[in-house]
Amino acid sequence: MKQILADKFGAQGLGAGVWNLGPGRDPFGGPTRPDLPILQRLPLLAKAGITYVEFHDVELPFHQIPAAQRIMREHGLKCGMYTPSFFAEPIFKDGAMTSHDPKIRKLALENACRAVDATVQLGAKVMVFWNGREGFDFVLAKDGQESFRRMVDGFNAVGRYAVKKYGRRAPRFAIEPKPNEPRANMYLSNVGEVLYLISRLDPKLQPLFGLNPETAHSRMAGLDYLWDVEMCLEAGKLFHIHLNAQDTTRYDQDLPFGYTEPLKDLALCVVLQDAKWPGIIAFDVKAPRTDRQEDITDILTTSADNLKRIWSKALKVDRRKIAAYRTRGNFTALAGYLARCLY
Repeated sequence: MKQILADKFGAQGLGAGVWNLGPGRDPFGGPTRPDLPILQRLPLLAKAGITYVEFHDVELPFHQIPAAQRIMREHGLKCGMYTPSFFAEPIFKDGAMTSHDPKIRKLALENACRAVDATVQLGAKVMVFWNGREGFDFVLAKDGQESFRRMVDGFNAVGRYAVKKYGRRAPRFAIEPKPNEPRANMYLSNVGEVLYLISRLDPKLQPLFGLNPETAHSRMAGLDYLWDVEMCLEAGKLFHIHLNAQDTTRYDQDLPFGYTEPLKDLALCVVLQDAKWPGIIAFDVKAPRTDRQEDITDILTTSADNLKRIWSKALKVDRRKIAAYRTRGNFTALAGYLARCLY
């Protein structure tokens, strides 16, 4: 049964990536369970109640798209987004768009354009760019100003390719900021940097570009995820969203949504409801190393159940009371009211 959020505006059904059901590999150790072939993960996602599936290009290369589409149709799945991978291959060890080597920058553009083609063929409306290895580990290893201009040139080139080839069918591009990992210093590390980048793109292409904020990426930098989402909404640039949980400023954990800061998650649901945000609500979680193979989808069902519960509670939050608390300046009392709504 597909997961549905009551009174959700726009797209119905939840999203998740095939990488969410990985073999338990993390930065500190190898797999702890069998590595399921990507196409075999699709029925598991459907069984867990997911509607919109997401892929990296290394997980679903172009030639496997027809096979994936057959399985997706069989299980009632749609493609929510597709994303090029500029971080795993050794050739991108020092970045893609910002590489010193023009041949590598050219390869990055070719990969991005091929991902545009795959996104359109899969019927997804959004293509995500994660900043991957765009950054540096040692000061002055790169000219930061030149690197920024290279990113502007790169995203402009991808946008022009999409518009020229697909016109109105061109996907929208959601850039996903991350503050650290895998480089010591990341370019496009937060929402503000991405919004500034978009402001520097060709004005004709700027409407194609927005953001894909992720809970953990904000919280691991000590930032407030709700404020990041509100910035995207205010700018009209919330194109996609990835929900999970993060235990303070540790490495990127991809814990189940609703686990660490449910009160802030309640506030997030209030904001999305009030904004009538129409996009897919998707998870970027990771089945932990300790889970057995037969329990691999628990990370998704737990996240979905938490989201449905918190979303329902957010619908019952009295917006007039919030306004009154704001007007009177009773901010501690407002926090208490939200806690009563949650608990």
